Amino acid sequence: MKRVIVGFLATASLMLLFTEESYGIPAFSRKYRTSCSTCHYAAPMLNAFGKAFKNNGYRYPAGTDPEMTKEEPVSLGSEAYKKVWPNAIWPSDIPGTSPVSVWAVGRINYAAMSTVKWEFEIPHEVEILYAGTMGEEFSFFGEVEIENEANATEIAFPFALQYDMSPGLHVRMGMVHADPTPNHLKLTRNHYNMASFRSRNGWRFRDEHVGLEVWGAGNGSGERGGFTYRLGVVNGQGLSDMNRDKDYYAKATYKIGGLGEVGGTEGAGSDVSDFFLDDNVTLGAFVYSGTASKTGVLDENFSIVGGDVDFWYKRFILNGAIMLMDSRITGTPQRKSMVYYAQANAVLYPWLIGLIRYEWEDQNTDLDAVKPVNAVIPGITLMARANVKLMFEFKKFFDEDSKKKDTFGIQVNFGF
Repeated sequence: MKRVIVGFLATASLMLLFTEESYGIPAFSRKYRTSCSTCHYAAPMLNAFGKAFKNNGYRYPAGTDPEMTKEEPVSLGSEAYKKVWPNAIWPSDIPGTSPVSVWAVGRINYAAMSTVKWEFEIPHEVEILYAGTMGEEFSFFGEVEIENEANATEIAFPFALQYDMSPGLHVRMGMVHADPTPNHLKLTRNHYNMASFRSRNGWRFRDEHVGLEVWGAGNGSGERGGFTYRLGVVNGQGLSDMNRDKDYYAKATYKIGGLGEVGGTEGAGSDVSDFFLDDNVTLGAFVYSGTASKTGVLDENFSIVGGDVDFWYKRFILNGAIMLMDSRITGTPQRKSMVYYAQANAVLYPWLIGLIRYEWEDQNTDLDAVKPVNAVIPGITLMARANVKLMFEFKKFFDEDSKKKDTFGIQVNFGF
């Protein structure tokens, strides 16, 4: 029994390193009595209004949240308590109904060069998501994730509590947003290569980052476009740090045109077909500095700089990002790496989106013996319903590395 308990705790702790960020969930559809497409281009990818909703601390922008809320919250104290504070607890509220949703993922995989060509992963992953607001200045987001990984069941349970002083200033504790290509930007089942790229000691962006983050957003001139920023300090490699050093990161963007970053209107209507439109160009830059530890080897000190661009025009989106990593381990040569991608997608119909992405990864730009890895990913996303998504995706590698196999995949996601 002792070994079973230790094994479970070790697995759960390990899985905190491999959890993706999630955002809007079906519980918000119930709270506001609106479609998923109000906030999502194609879940989990956010549209302009979805980003403004997130930037307002999971609330409707421009002070309209109380009138848009259709499920009355449960009061935790009278408003009169504010007048006698500190001789009373400041009043708040919690969601009127359970803020819990379920997001399920099933996959069918095909790899021509694999021993098992066709593989059914149904389910691949089940996420029990919970999120909401507490009063005017707190919000929360968490999940219990059960995932199949190499025929083993893995469990994760990240969460975050956020203090929302204003759209321009949020303080977040728990899982934070160090990845410059988070899940709410991703339309494919394949992760961005930047998120999956590993340092020499195994660190990568898409592993869970636990710490403290200060972030915010604001509108630009004429209440259009605007800025976002985030500054954070994290363990770097999971719930319990693996070394005495903390990692630090920062990211900033500026959006030209389009809906304001914190809204300014009542938002996109779910009964129209243009929820995916937001003509704009957004420029961003990010940095990360950290230390990665690995059993049996010296610590790796690394730094990352990068930038990204996101261009929306009518039914088309063009975006891309580049990341430069400088890795230093005492007694070994310094390693410089470069990773980038470029992507285009188009809304053929509001429920049908075509996409193609090109990826490039060079682990050591100074060493010709290490060949770059490059691939192209074409795909189709079909929204059978606002909460049911089908993805058909192919990944073709152009390098000569025999470890990389071309794959075709079908994925179905649904939430309720």
